[in-house]
Amino acid sequence: MLSDKLKEFRRNEGLTQKELAMVLDSSQNTISQYESGKRTPTIKKLLEISALLGCSVDELTHSNS
Repeated sequence: MLSDKLKEFRRNEGLTQKELAMVLDSSQNTISQYESGKRTPTIKKLLEISALLGCSVDELTHSNS
């Protein structure tokens, strides 16, 4: 699930929600909503997030199982 994966990759990079938001030119609230599943990033934003976190979009959007 995107919300869990996003949180996992963000934490692995040692970033807070606020830090990730600043780099992505978003708000901390937006990142929080992505991580809680209340909101879904656009494809463009998903590409930015994956590039920043050093993972693929596929890794962010699919479970390991």
